[in-house]
Amino acid sequence: MKKNLLYILMVGVLIFQYACKKNDGADGPPVISKVRSVDTTKRDSFFVKSVPGNLIVIQGNNLGGLKQVFFNDTLAYFNPVYATSTNIIVTIPGSAQTVATDPKVPNVIKVVTDHGTVIFPFSLYLPPPSIGSITFDNSGSLVYINGYNFQGIKKITFPVPGTADTALSYTVNKTFTQITAVIPPGTAFSDSLRVYCTFGAAAFGYPPPMVVTNISNENATAGTTVTITGTNFVGITRVIFPGGLEGTNVQSTSVSAVTVTVPAGITTSDSVRIIGALGTATVPQLFDTYITHPSPGYLSNFDVQNASDNTGFVGWTGGYSKAPNAATDYPGGTNATAVFLQGSPMANNSGVGSQGNPGFIQLNNVPWVINTAESVSDYSIKFEFYSKNEWSSGAIWVMMGDWYKWHNYLGRFEPWSTSPGGKYEPAGWVTASIPLSKFISVGDPTINLWDLKSFPTNGSPASKFSDYPVTSLCFAIINDTGAGLIPANTLEIAIDNIRIVKGH
Repeated sequence: MKKNLLYILMVGVLIFQYACKKNDGADGPPVISKVRSVDTTKRDSFFVKSVPGNLIVIQGNNLGGLKQVFFNDTLAYFNPVYATSTNIIVTIPGSAQTVATDPKVPNVIKVVTDHGTVIFPFSLYLPPPSIGSITFDNSGSLVYINGYNFQGIKKITFPVPGTADTALSYTVNKTFTQITAVIPPGTAFSDSLRVYCTFGAAAFGYPPPMVVTNISNENATAGTTVTITGTNFVGITRVIFPGGLEGTNVQSTSVSAVTVTVPAGITTSDSVRIIGALGTATVPQLFDTYITHPSPGYLSNFDVQNASDNTGFVGWTGGYSKAPNAATDYPGGTNATAVFLQGSPMANNSGVGSQGNPGFIQLNNVPWVINTAESVSDYSIKFEFYSKNEWSSGAIWVMMGDWYKWHNYLGRFEPWSTSPGGKYEPAGWVTASIPLSKFISVGDPTINLWDLKSFPTNGSPASKFSDYPVTSLCFAIINDTGAGLIPANTLEIAIDNIRIVKGH
């Protein structure tokens, strides 16, 4: 009898110990009393809502024997080391749902233990949306809104007249960082595009400015097709040339480029303007300055052989003998041109004199600017060029100095080096630009530049125009790239309208 009683007592003790271990000191159901930050300096700061991804502390009683933690029915990972009977340190899952993505979410924390479950009211919210940039598709009917937190979108509005100002439709990518919206009809006035979401709204200036950066040929003649490039070319309908003349065959090739045919009848230089759904933008460079060839600024338009002003050049240099046939050989040009004629092979590092006079174009000493104390940093040497053949090696050097007195400052032009596949394909007359910041001194004024076999790498540019000892220039072709022999008659390059221009 005593043995049976002892056995019963031992079993009872074991059951009691097991129960105590199982409940980890619990003497009732789990209870959540509050939620706070893990920051020890904010222990007295309690809250009832948070953002997914935050690390929090759930506090209460009888929380031992933890099995699961849910935020709006999304299971959260927890480390048992940081789970006690009074505190649970846990990160809210970044994927936890909010009312922005599911209006029916319960907005609760659910803690499941081995001795019960507790539910605590707790809302999840998101930061307000933010717009960083907007771009357009080629048609101009779609806008791409780039930013963050595009969840729970209520509507997207545009500053257009009338009440129909909301996007006709829209989609959002999986990361909620880009909206593709169909723009409502109407000409936008200057205000903001707005995205309204469950947890706030974001605004971005609209319409964005239409900006022109370049025109492919600044001295194009009637009937020539030019390309104007920039940003936000939406709904381009008109291109206006000097004298108010409208271009024809206006074609938007992308949201950043439009082609147009130059009209007949231009009699003076002026700006070119493009007009579209986002307003009007002006080409920064004056158009058809060859008509007036202003001085100072224009160095030569090659119209008068041996003239000493900015219409001429040293007439026995360059392929000027081809001038009478320029309109046929280099169509679209502006009257006479100078031409580089490579009549013989050019070996590696053969120097600028390898072609004799047909490889040189010597200009006169003419003024560049009114104020020679002005900085050169914002100026460029510009000219139009026409490459008869594919151009994939060799360069044009621009040497400062009178005939065979080329010293000190030197520039270089090789468009093939930045062309696809390292090959410049003939594209008619195109404007070239060499910033004067790339026009460098070789450091020793006694050095004859025509003796150099390769372009120097340690030169520095002038600071102001008065640093230049002379204003005469010589353009010459050279094989200085180490790319091998350039066969005879490979390079045939016409140039025209050499000028100093503020801008690039």
